[in-house]
Amino acid sequence: MVAIITFTRQVFLAVAFALLAQGAIIPEEVAKRDGSPGFVSLGFDVTRKPLNLTAVAHNHKRDSISESLINEGPSYAAKVSVGSNNQELTLIIDTGSSDLWVVDKHAVCAPGDYCKVYGTFDPGASSSYQSLHEPFAIQYADGTASQGTWAKDTVTINGVSITEQQLADVSLTAVNQGILGIGFPTTESVGGLLGSSTYDNVPITLKKQGKIKTNAYSLYLNSPTAESGTFIFGGVDNAKYSGELVEEKVTSSALTISLSSIYLKGATYSVAKDALLDSGTTLTYLPPAVVRELAQQAGAQLRPAGLGGLLYFIDCNANTSGSTTFNFANGANITVPNSEYIFPNNDGTCLWGIQESNDIILGDNFLRHAYLLYNLDAKTISIAQVKYTSESNISTV
Repeated sequence: MVAIITFTRQVFLAVAFALLAQGAIIPEEVAKRDGSPGFVSLGFDVTRKPLNLTAVAHNHKRDSISESLINEGPSYAAKVSVGSNNQELTLIIDTGSSDLWVVDKHAVCAPGDYCKVYGTFDPGASSSYQSLHEPFAIQYADGTASQGTWAKDTVTINGVSITEQQLADVSLTAVNQGILGIGFPTTESVGGLLGSSTYDNVPITLKKQGKIKTNAYSLYLNSPTAESGTFIFGGVDNAKYSGELVEEKVTSSALTISLSSIYLKGATYSVAKDALLDSGTTLTYLPPAVVRELAQQAGAQLRPAGLGGLLYFIDCNANTSGSTTFNFANGANITVPNSEYIFPNNDGTCLWGIQESNDIILGDNFLRHAYLLYNLDAKTISIAQVKYTSESNISTV
């Protein structure tokens, strides 16, 4: 992938929580009717595409603007309405950035028109649109970038509206759809905007306008073969996990927590580094020294892949019995079946689900086995072993 635009502003690590909303409003899962804070729930559908080995080898992230538009593994995207006339757009929900930006109807995609497939925004059709006449620019760690103009407008999520929400109307982009960033305000791409270093992004506005009580959200990716899952602003579904949610301290603005060790086949491997919980990444990435030891246990081997890259591959018929346990600093532990680490390729080989990186990233093959509650007010991420069930017991946070 080639970056189309280079900006000098802060580079954000794109952590896409793309969640495809299933449409109908569930009354008990939106802000309470008596006006007190509640929660906003989004169901999402899962779209699965083949792994792009070149993207895996070079980015460790989703390949969102390759000419073939092939994403790494599963993707998720949420339907959000913008403007007084509720213009519906499908946006990536991203915990690794903090800005909401939408694709303008006259935007230039770099290259092609793929950025308009998921809906475009016409500011002239919205009576509540207010341009702030300030430039917006952002670049993500995978090389994609966007630029446009800062503005304010009404934003509606599953029937719940917030007014005068700051967002960017993008006129040029190398990303295939708009993004709803929900991370800490400290990672906002504001620069010198009106002399301010931060502003109220969507989760903060939801709280300030009384739609949710706490700047928090929970994630349920569901089972490896499931076609849907749930993301909840201001709430937690207590039916979707077993045991207790264990609070782990957030260690950076990128929403990382400390991974202490990994247990596999009778041996414990020390890690003691920050780990990013990233549904925008398909695989799990660990320090090279740890990966080499785990690969020896699992029978995975390092081979050339992509354009000069090296990746671990494993026999497609390898024994996948047993599991791997991830242990975190405050006592949380998540068990992942070893069957999650075999990814068949079109050429008959199988990619191993754990790869080398200086940054620890726990991707979808880990997150499908965890229930997560991100509390940005408390600066914690609570984590528990997931429970796959159609039952629901949602409470506000």
